[in-house]
Amino acid sequence: MIVPVTASATTLDAAGSSAAPKIAPNAALNLLAYVHLRNIHASTGAGRVARQLTEHLALRKDVHLRVLADAGDRARVLPLVRRPWTNFHYHTFSSDTSRQQARWFALDRPFAESFWPEAQVVFCTAESYVPTRKALLAVTIHDAAYFEQGAHRQDTVFWKQRLKWKLLFYKLSRTADMFHTVSHFSADRLAHFFPSIASRLRVVPNAVTPHFFASVPVAGQRYLEQAGLADRPFILVPGGLHFRKNADLILAACPALLKRFPDLIVAVVNHSHPVYTERAAALGSNFRFLGFVEDEVLHALYAAASVVWFPSRYEGFGLPVIEAMACGAPVVGSNASSLPEIAGDAALLVDPTQPEAHIDALHNLLTDSRACDQFSRAGRIRASRFTWSSSAEQLKQHFDALL
Repeated sequence: MIVPVTASATTLDAAGSSAAPKIAPNAALNLLAYVHLRNIHASTGAGRVARQLTEHLALRKDVHLRVLADAGDRARVLPLVRRPWTNFHYHTFSSDTSRQQARWFALDRPFAESFWPEAQVVFCTAESYVPTRKALLAVTIHDAAYFEQGAHRQDTVFWKQRLKWKLLFYKLSRTADMFHTVSHFSADRLAHFFPSIASRLRVVPNAVTPHFFASVPVAGQRYLEQAGLADRPFILVPGGLHFRKNADLILAACPALLKRFPDLIVAVVNHSHPVYTERAAALGSNFRFLGFVEDEVLHALYAAASVVWFPSRYEGFGLPVIEAMACGAPVVGSNASSLPEIAGDAALLVDPTQPEAHIDALHNLLTDSRACDQFSRAGRIRASRFTWSSSAEQLKQHFDALL
């Protein structure tokens, strides 16, 4: 487990003194958040994390937050996400996000201070790089999946992304003052592959978007009725069908599962790889692809599901687990990567390589209402420990420690 050192890394100017401006007593931190706006609308995973961290840091009285972003994305996305994003102060660049990141990587220009000279900390809310001159640089890195054996299918796309990530991480290892990651598991694995950043890793967990703790919205209930799920037992599979999400195990387990429970529906949320959608066609009409759904609908699906099934091979955190728990759903997941750390004893976790173990775990919950109730109660308690306001508070403390 990574234990952060008390001394923080800082950027030094030519004279060897700390270059970042200090925070005066009772003054707010000037925080420039670099956000990929294209990822915060209809967001899942990393996009949801960037959105929630930015919003909750902006709520703090001890943070003066501005957003650095692609001007084109700002014009397109802000009307979709609306407040509080329409109220933020923006500094924008005219290039497309990908081109701007390539320019920063290759040229180390322009500095973040050219957008906002008073910035004290630049926070990249996802894996990316912004050059700084005096400001401190903090970067979110979710996991080390592209460097792990068996986390991704090793096709051409994988090797291109792995090379991109390797170059980026080596660049950041020389320039970033702090690395925020989302679990101790991710911190351990990142330190394993990149030992030079170990002392700069800080663990601040992801959290549950607040509305998942509330009552099911009317729009979500209406969706359940229209989809024919309001009065049917169903297993919800969040995250789509992908290699990393263990789609092979899901498809291997479902024939026996559906044979045991002929009235059961297996509903898959989010986008899926075409290879798996084609294979799933043989499972019949009780195996359904719901595609991407808005949060109101996702909330209703979590709350109405007989079980939420998340047998992922590899997760840096596993947001669907705690979101489902917040909605009172019993969860069956894998006992691999970060999931035991996140779920604790509030979910039924089994070997991600054993379809039979997952079938048995799902069978147990589908036939034992008492066990479902116990996991539902334990899950709500567990999920309540993960709040974005707490995560923002922890991040702010780490930012302050840099200065």
